Amino acid sequence: MKVGAAAQGPCALVAILLASAVAVSAQSTAAGSLAAGPEGQGDCTASGSNAFLCSNGAFCTWEAASSSFACVGGTGTVDTTSSASGPSESECPGATLHEGHYDCSDGGFCEEVDGAWVCEGGSSEAASESGTCVVHGGHTHGDCSNQCNGIDLGEYNMDLHIVALFVVFVSSLLGVLLPVVCAKVLRGSIFSGVFFAAKHFGTGVIVATAFVHLLYHAFVMFSNACLGELAFEPAAAAIAMAGTYLVFGIDFTVMRWLRSRGPASPVSPAATLKEEESEEGEKRTSDLGHCHGPSRLVETDYASPQAHFDVLILEAGIIFHSIMIGCSLGASGGSQWIPLFIAVVFHQLFEGLALGSRIGQLVWRDGQGWKKWAMAGAFGLITPIGIAIGIAVHASYNPNSGAALLSIGVLDSISAGILIYAGLVEMLAHDFMHGELAHARLPKVLAAFFFLFAGSLCMSVLGKWA
Repeated sequence: MKVGAAAQGPCALVAILLASAVAVSAQSTAAGSLAAGPEGQGDCTASGSNAFLCSNGAFCTWEAASSSFACVGGTGTVDTTSSASGPSESECPGATLHEGHYDCSDGGFCEEVDGAWVCEGGSSEAASESGTCVVHGGHTHGDCSNQCNGIDLGEYNMDLHIVALFVVFVSSLLGVLLPVVCAKVLRGSIFSGVFFAAKHFGTGVIVATAFVHLLYHAFVMFSNACLGELAFEPAAAAIAMAGTYLVFGIDFTVMRWLRSRGPASPVSPAATLKEEESEEGEKRTSDLGHCHGPSRLVETDYASPQAHFDVLILEAGIIFHSIMIGCSLGASGGSQWIPLFIAVVFHQLFEGLALGSRIGQLVWRDGQGWKKWAMAGAFGLITPIGIAIGIAVHASYNPNSGAALLSIGVLDSISAGILIYAGLVEMLAHDFMHGELAHARLPKVLAAFFFLFAGSLCMSVLGKWA
């Protein structure tokens, strides 16, 4: 706790002393030391040899017998005018915004409570003695090295967690089924435009999920002191790179195997017509003496096994981390649980749109249409299953244990690698460089970029909380 706020006026001091005389029962005990002042009362200024006047209105006197402060009055929160721009430099040196709170360069942690910033932890003697450790969004902040074998997850509301399971289930199904159902029952230019927007918005969601959400949080897991010192510090990036190579190798092997079997399904009439038109266009251009090289554009055959396999890879990457999100939500509690729950709801909605738009464009053979409903159902169920697991183990769950940190860090890294490959290669490069946008008019290309960046922005903002 920092000492040195501006001294209150004599009238304020008299008022506090009078209040203490008539409200003895309102006294509270505060930790701290005579040198550093009381903790949890804001910025405190010495008022006499053994008393402090604090910025939250508390007047604290040192009790030598109990080696603690007896405080009268005060709101219990830090009175500061910096809630709009974050905590002040004195409260949180080197403040860095992360997931709705501020991390301080001295190891502290500041969050806004009822319009005021409350800061805990840090490198001060008082903070080191208190061993402050804060659980936030399924992971920890501050100095938690003395709580590696057990940590307080905060107040746990079982009824609210059960409601959350069903809300997340509905949100996930709504996101993934909306494009699938609309692709089956709707036609026309309006739906085509909506589907176009959802498709490229979903690409932005997947790319941001890989980099901003998964890869970053993998670094957070691996940097936790309870996991010990890593022999290879960039482990998260290395595992993500291995995941990218692994899924690329699988995709490449499947592609060669499918090609060795020959065409597995006839090319759609639309693709054949597009190819014939392209060949005629090339011939006319060549006859005019303005040939600029091959310009053939063949539409993707969404009935091919390769197209179906690419969507399976995307779903695998999403499912890996969705179950971990569910476990964290189901096991966590405390004051930060509601923002985390809201973020997970929208997270599942956006990811569902991304996956559903890719499932909806696939063409299925007769008798195999059930597979798209199975893929959609798997996405809808996986996060609620994770929540159920979290609810079941919440009493013994310790997000600060080495096993939890290692498993979450590894799975987040692998999922990041899979989604980096799926998002950049199979979605972004495929649509923009080898698909319909390669030869599209400029307004259509700009619209695609707009929805791409909008998806990335929305998921990046949600990454602050989930």
